[in-house]
Formats: sequence, C-alpha cells, structure tokens
Amino acid sequence: MKVVITGVGAYCALGENTEMLWKAIEKGQSGIAPINHFNVDAFDIQLGAVISSSSACDTDVQTAVAYGRAAAAEALENAGIVDPSRVALVLGTCNGLGRKEIHAISVDLVNFLKLGGPSITVSTACASSTHAIGLAVDMVRRGVVEYVLTGGVDQLYPEIFAGFHSLGLLSKTPCAPFSTVIGTTLGEGAAFLLLESESSANARDVVPLAECMGYGFSADAFHDTTPDPSGFGIASALSTAVADAGLIPESIDYLNAHGTGTAPNDAAEWRGIQSVFGDYAGQLPVSSSKSFLGHAQGAAGALEAVVTLLAMTHSVVPPTLNFTEPRPNSPTDPVASGKPRAHVTQHTVCANAAFGGLNAAVVFGQPNGELVPRRKLPRPIGLIGASMVKDCHQIHQYVPRSELRGLDPTARFLASAVANTLTDARLRLRSLDCEGIGLFVGQNRPSVESLQAFQKSVEARGFAQPSASAFTRMACSYATGACCRLFGLKGPATTLSTGPDSGLTALVLAADHLAWRDDVSALLAAAVDEPCEWDDFDYDHGAASVLLKAGASDAPIHLVSWALATDCESAVERALAKISRNREEVVPIVVPGPPTVTGLWAVTAAVNALKQGEQGPFLISNRADGAAGAAIILQMENRHAI
Repeated sequence: MKVVITGVGAYCALGENTEMLWKAIEKGQSGIAPINHFNVDAFDIQLGAVISSSSACDTDVQTAVAYGRAAAAEALENAGIVDPSRVALVLGTCNGLGRKEIHAISVDLVNFLKLGGPSITVSTACASSTHAIGLAVDMVRRGVVEYVLTGGVDQLYPEIFAGFHSLGLLSKTPCAPFSTVIGTTLGEGAAFLLLESESSANARDVVPLAECMGYGFSADAFHDTTPDPSGFGIASALSTAVADAGLIPESIDYLNAHGTGTAPNDAAEWRGIQSVFGDYAGQLPVSSSKSFLGHAQGAAGALEAVVTLLAMTHSVVPPTLNFTEPRPNSPTDPVASGKPRAHVTQHTVCANAAFGGLNAAVVFGQPNGELVPRRKLPRPIGLIGASMVKDCHQIHQYVPRSELRGLDPTARFLASAVANTLTDARLRLRSLDCEGIGLFVGQNRPSVESLQAFQKSVEARGFAQPSASAFTRMACSYATGACCRLFGLKGPATTLSTGPDSGLTALVLAADHLAWRDDVSALLAAAVDEPCEWDDFDYDHGAASVLLKAGASDAPIHLVSWALATDCESAVERALAKISRNREEVVPIVVPGPPTVTGLWAVTAAVNALKQGEQGPFLISNRADGAAGAAIILQMENRHAI
C-alpha cells in the first residue's frame, strides 16, 4: 500500500501558513530575529526564530495550542477533508502544555478539530515529530484508520531557552549549520501532514503532494545529550528508512539534515551520512532548514518535512543560510546559498536526532513512483521476558552506582523493569545480544522530581543560571534514552503517550512494528509512572516491561493478536477477529487505569498466570474512555495465525 501526503500546514516564524513559509524561503528570508515575547535581558544571547508577538495569546498554554490549531486546520483544509471524524492524530512535541501531562495538547487538538480517530502523542525531544510521522505511516499501512493527521508543535518557553543556554549550545549570531559559526538558534511553531492511502486519495479525486515511502528509528546508547561521535545512531535510522522505502542510498536526491549548528551534532551527523551513502555522499545535497526556522524542538522534524515537500513540488532544494566557511567533517554540498537551487528530486530524506540519542528519519518520494513490495504476512511474536517493579532501587542490582549518578526516579524505575525483563529472558546485560533490541515506552509526563529540581535552580540562581543537568532530564524521553545507554539498546526507540492508557498502546505499537519489519528482531515494550502531589487520585507507581521476539516459536508465551482502534470495543473486536475467536473463548482483563503502567502490570499478571498453568487465552484491553483503543491476546501456544 502506498501512503501519500495530501495536505500540509505550517505556522512558524516565517509565516502563518505554508504559502507564506515558502515565499520566505524562496526569497532567502530567515525567521531568526531578536526574541520579543519574553525577557532575555539576563542572557548574552537574545536570538530566536519566534512567531510575532502580535499573534500570541494571553498565556503560554493558549499560544502553544493556537500554533497547533492553525497548522493542523490548514493541513485538513489543504487535503480537502470534510469529515474529520475519520481522522486520527499522531502528534510530536517536546513540551506539550508546559511539560506536565504530555498528551493534553493532543486532547485539545482532537476536541477543537473534532477528530474522531485514535490520538497518540510522541515525545522524543527534538526528534518527536519525525517519530510521529513514522508511527502515523504504520497506522495507514495497517488499515487502522483512513486518515492520519501527523506533525508537531512546540512553543519556545523561557525555561527552554534558559536550559539550552545553560548547556552552551546557543549561537550569538543566527545559526549557520555546518559552517564556521558554532551553535544553534532556537525556534518554535507547528507543522502537520495529512496521510492516507493512495487508493483513498484516488477515490476522493485528490492529487497527492508526495508519497511517504519509509522511516527508520534508532538509539545511540551513548550519552544523555551528546550524539555518538561515530554517527552510528543516525546512520542506523537513515539506512533503515531507505531500506523501508525499498530504495538504495544512491536513489536519494536530497537530504534535509538535523543540522543544528552545534559542533558535536553536525560532525556526527555527517559521519553517519557518509557511512550510509559512501562516496555518493560527496554528490548529495545536504542542507539544514534550521538556518531559516531555528531549532523548533519537537516541531522541527515536521516543519523541515514541510519545507522538503514544498521544495520537491517546486523542483528545488532549500539552502543552508548564513554559510561562510565549511567546518571539518561537514557536507561536501551544504547548498550554501541565499536562495533555493534548481534540482529535480524523486526521493528525499529528512533526518532528526534528539537528546538521549533517539534518532529518526523519513523518506519522501514523488507520488508517481512504483509500488514497493512489502511483507504480506506478519511474523509471529513470542513474549520471552516480563517484569513489573514498584521499587526503583532494584536497578542497583544490575548497574554500578557510579553510572546511576543523576538518574531521576522515572529513569530508575524504567531501568529496573528493563533490567529485570532482560534477565528474565536470560540475556546478558550490555552484551551484543542487547544491541539489536529496541524500546517503546508509554509515559504520560517527565519526571516530577526533575521538573522540580530545574524550577528550584531557577528560583535560587535565576533564569540565566539554571541547572543544566536538571534541564537535560526534563525531556519526557530522558528515561528511554538513559535505559538505552545503560543496557546498550540500539534498536528502534520511542516514547509515547495516550494519557493513562499509554503502556498498553506502547505494547501494541511495538508488536506491530516487530511483526511487519525485518530490520529488528526484538523489542521491549515498557511503561513508567512517577507520582506527584498534583495528582487528584492515589495509586501505586513504578514500571513494567515485556520483551517481544519475532519468529520465536519456542517462546513460553505468544502474543497471538493485537489491535489499535478508535475505542477499546473496536480494538477488542479487531483483536478477536484476527484469530477467529469470540469473547466467550478468552479470559478478559480490562485495565482500569491510571496509572500509565497499569496496562503492562495486567499483561505481566497474565503472563505469570499462564506460566502457572491457567488456560487462558487472556484478552487485555484498556478503558472505554481512552484516547485510543488497545487490545492484546496472550496464550501459551501459537495455535492461531494473526
């Protein structure tokens, strides 16, 4: 099945819609200017690609929501969608609405746009919206929904500016990726793509802008903020994306790089590109749209994707602005110009990387390309390890205390569950066995302890000197990246939320990813929750994880069916239909929720029951009022094909 893009929308420092955005790029106009909607007098750097203060709302929350609403509405209108009740949402964001309940911004967009499909929020720091696009592609490929609105939104809050400043990552002049000016410039905004199948677009008589051909995820397993200098992680994401698109590297005509302008990122990214493209890298145009847009955080990938798609339709490649002299380890052709360059592109790649070493890449192609052959049947999935923890100090059994310094409770809970699960599967921690394993985490918010630590540092020292270490832990995906680093997990990794039901959704998405792709053989699905004083209910906290393996015929437990849908009843019906069962033939377990981890605790309980001789099969589903319906079926023997 071809997944095509029929609508795009954008709202950023270069304009309030895609037409304004593209006109600015054609003229070589940068959105980077002095910041005017919060006070930066305490900083020696005062630049950002921010949206005009005249467009801002009364509060930061209202502003972030307004950005998302404007870009999403444009994408829907651009695609000619008249019935939004059939549209799902997969949104990427770093900050959401103030870094609390990360899924809240998706809830607002669903209600405002009257979307009727399932909604998922992805929060993998600066790669968030690229991860979101990848997950959205799968939802269309698998027939979960007809249409998916996917993209990202983030506002530049004072805390974010202060945090990046404390890490020494900002440039005093407009960022010049790959050039002699070192440092990045932050930005903000929103961008969305409307995805659907080619047959759906044809039936609506809509001409697609492009095809979304493939994607790749990976983890560096290297450092909390610095990318692997070898470029291994970004190379892995790029190579799997190109392979998923059914292409060879030499088929790519242009690459829109993450290109932040910081020395470690730019050098590592170029090494990664070279390792994938070899000698052809010297002929490949590689530019960074951050020289126009600034670094729009979780919205960066989606905004850069929109720029790339618009460039494809105009038969040009966008330049890297502000380029003077090349740095060592920089692209041979950074499209160093003030304006776009004529260049016919059939296939392009957009790549992004994030704190914690979480990488993502997506391949776009002209809509007239040939259909890529794909796997006809899913691989069987075995469950070879499981664990639930309520004591974050269990991690001390597995990792030296020196390596745990600075980890917040959320990271310790998740690491404890992952270590227990890998041990339950009889795998040696931090061995070659772990390198090919990925990690999908359901999580509803960042660590409360880290949020409070950062705020206390601001109160004590002012915005100009906050705690840099606390800032790096404020990303919702911090725990995911920390686990990859602690255990050497380098497979596909992402962090997502559907509110209180996030854990079960993470398991369904992990199973689907593993069953249909040949670039990974094992995935951990996990969930974690750390309580805080603003919760209006009491519940146990902790983490849980399960290890899934493809083609594991000798696994003790089999995941024989799974489904994602608009609501839990639809998910249950789909899961049962896949194995030709009815409700009377399964043992139902409905996850009450919250917390986020409850769904995987229920899965772990079902696994233990099966091991102790209970017959099953067990059907685990989430609540009726969740943002997405999720259901799985477990049994001892894999008697039924999916």
